[in-house]
Amino acid sequence: MSKVLVAYFSASGVTAKLAKRLAEAIGADLHEIQPEVPYTDADLDWMDKKSRSSVEMNNKSFRPTVANKVENMEQYSVIFTAFPSYNVKP
Repeated sequence: MSKVLVAYFSASGVTAKLAKRLAEAIGADLHEIQPEVPYTDADLDWMDKKSRSSVEMNNKSFRPTVANKVENMEQYSVIFTAFPSYNVKP
C-alpha cells in the first residue's frame, strides 16, 4: 500500500487550511514545514521590498532553513506540497 504525504508551509494560515482539508479528504499524512527562524508580521510585509519575504522571494540564495524534516521520507510514494503563491503586480 502506498503512502501519501501533504507537506505545507503557511505564513497566515490560509494554506494550512487547504493542506489539512486535502490530507483529510485523501487520507494522507500531514507535515507542516517550519522555518528555523519564525516569520514576524514585518517579515511578511510584501509591500516592503526590504522585508524578509520579499528578499527571499527575489533572491534564491536567501531561502530560509527548514527547522523540521520528514522522517522516513522514502515511505511516501506521493507527496503533495502546498505553499503561498503571490502574483501581485505593483
